[in-house]
Amino acid sequence: MSDLQPRYDKEFRCIGPECEDLCCRVWNVFIDKATYDKYQSIPKLRPLVDAHLVQITKAQTNSKFAQINFPAPAHTCPFLAEDQWCGIHKEFGPSYLSPICDTYPRVQETPEGITTKPLYLSCPEAARLILFQPNFVEFERNTNDDRPRLQQFLRMADQPQKNNGTARKHFSNARTFALLLIHDRSYPLWQRLFLLGLFSKRLTEIFAAKQFELLPQVFTEYAQIVKNDRLRPVMEMVPQQTPAQLSAVIQALHRLQTEHAGFPRIQDCIRDFMKGIQYDASTPIETMSSTYTEAYERYYQPFIERHPFLMENYLSNYIFRTQFPSGPVPEGEPNNPTTAYFLMCLQYAVIKGALIGMAGHYREAFGAEHVVKLVQSFSKSVEHSSMFLRGVNHDLTGAAGMALLLKN
Repeated sequence: MSDLQPRYDKEFRCIGPECEDLCCRVWNVFIDKATYDKYQSIPKLRPLVDAHLVQITKAQTNSKFAQINFPAPAHTCPFLAEDQWCGIHKEFGPSYLSPICDTYPRVQETPEGITTKPLYLSCPEAARLILFQPNFVEFERNTNDDRPRLQQFLRMADQPQKNNGTARKHFSNARTFALLLIHDRSYPLWQRLFLLGLFSKRLTEIFAAKQFELLPQVFTEYAQIVKNDRLRPVMEMVPQQTPAQLSAVIQALHRLQTEHAGFPRIQDCIRDFMKGIQYDASTPIETMSSTYTEAYERYYQPFIERHPFLMENYLSNYIFRTQFPSGPVPEGEPNNPTTAYFLMCLQYAVIKGALIGMAGHYREAFGAEHVVKLVQSFSKSVEHSSMFLRGVNHDLTGAAGMALLLKN
């Protein structure tokens, strides 16, 4: 089975000083040892290197040997030239850039089977390119079935399998199945994610038991569940819990507000969200939930109906970037498909909730620029750290918790 590919990398171009949030500002940039030694050997750079490159003392590696100190108050890279382009690139050429600076916003580690490097949405231009591209992932469609490529999974249990002893060969199949499910608009998006959660839980059980020979049957079983609408009646009966959902979103945004006080764009978005739901600590959550629901129905949902690919693209890029069903997880958390799924859904739910509040604030003026600003600034705060899961109520990790976060 061939891998599905994202369509974006060749179209991306850095816009440099025209960017509304330079990657050379308010950032943690690590320098590898080879680049550090190279900079040390250039007399013209030595004063800046000595003043602003700090060797890492804890868990130092060759790839994370030093870190650039962005001086206050601007917290801008000391190597940035007056014209807002990189001074090192400008004077010495691209070969003198550190791997991070050379590749960003492209992900350095490409998932197996993916020929195009995924992009970080912490770059505004990358976020614009990905979120509003109608055909971000292209599918081959069977003329007898409007669900793309699902038939390959329906037949998998009946096909002879080779080398079932390792999980690696099945990761790309799991990623493809997740992408197909995310893009199946015969289900509301929250139901697609709910089904993906059940699938991820089953994968976790299989991987833990090393029963990889069962995976073809699992793929076929869940493809049949999706195709035959087996769980749709059950999902339709799941209650909507708006007050609890809004409370979880507020909690997450309060954490971001506190932990990323130096990130002005995410602070702007959180303030807009609070205004949109008419937040007041003394106001009952049920009252704010009514405002939140009105914002969803009158402003957010009509916008999403005009751009149905927007959140699908966010989730698809997340799957490509994190190498789902694996992916970065916080220290102390199990690295398995269930944890990877929960972290993805948590970030999706916070973004969706924040956008609903922002839509309530901007009303008819709510548009693409607000979406890009929120997704980019949220990603800049969260995407480069696996710590966001810490402090989250783990009661949300089960099926009931996911339904609470996802359903509007």
